[in-house]
Amino acid sequence: MQKQVAYYENLIESFRDTSALEPSSPYFDILKFEEIPGLLQGASGNPFRLNAFVVGLVTGGNFKLGISNEEYEVGAGQVYFTSPWHIRQYQNVKDWTGYIMFFTPEFIFQYPQGEYLFREFRFFHTENGAMVNADGPTHDNLKVQLEKMYYLLRSDHPEKMKMLFHYLNIFLYDCKASFSLDEGQVNSNRDTTLNNFLNSLNNYFIELNKGNMDRALSLKYVANELHLHPTYLSNLLKQQTGKTAAQLVRERLVLEAQSLLKNTDMTVAEVAYYLHFKDNSNFAKFFRHQVGISPSDYRENTKVLQD
Repeated sequence: MQKQVAYYENLIESFRDTSALEPSSPYFDILKFEEIPGLLQGASGNPFRLNAFVVGLVTGGNFKLGISNEEYEVGAGQVYFTSPWHIRQYQNVKDWTGYIMFFTPEFIFQYPQGEYLFREFRFFHTENGAMVNADGPTHDNLKVQLEKMYYLLRSDHPEKMKMLFHYLNIFLYDCKASFSLDEGQVNSNRDTTLNNFLNSLNNYFIELNKGNMDRALSLKYVANELHLHPTYLSNLLKQQTGKTAAQLVRERLVLEAQSLLKNTDMTVAEVAYYLHFKDNSNFAKFFRHQVGISPSDYRENTKVLQD
């Protein structure tokens, strides 16, 4: 493992550090899994964050995919979705085939429709990504669409990026119609305030990962970001989720702590310092109250499960 989770601001940074490939664009790309360098075959990559939404369609082979605190065994016929705030790690790759599509927030939010697409498409609001099984017709339909986008991206068509944005819309709406998630797996996006609140939490950890955050996550911080009084914000979220804003902040904070303990070799004290807790004791007390066990015991338990 590595000391901290690597963060890549765009596709060029990610590709430069992880492979010999060159992205077709800093903001949008589609690759075939089999094009990704063979060094991943059977190996384990380091955990990382990438400032992009990712959709993978697997047509063959198998591998293990870690998304934040969840690990998935992935094989043919499966589709997965991740977001910029998710920590990802690929392991035990064997003969994988299929398509993987990347698109950054800048790519989808350059058009007004992008914001509505993000709000409607619930797979990108999950805490630990989403993994779904595609039946034969659905799998074939999505494969045809990705293949079409793959070759369009590599063409000389002068309007290809605009066309790809609209093809992406069609692809995601097809996914929305074909797949469903349990309500408990998805953060509700019925209310703009809730959506903005969740985005603020996720952006905090992205900026923290980049080294741009010098304060602890708190309700006061998020409320200030949203230009709302903490009490008013908490009342709005209580109506939408049944939880106060402070509860949601604590849940997101402990999720990040769990991800760091599981995916890096940072000591408990280093995780406490990184997350801007006053000291190790304060962090351990917070973690035990939220999870029921100490940070050290949590790490040991996850190691046992991984082994």
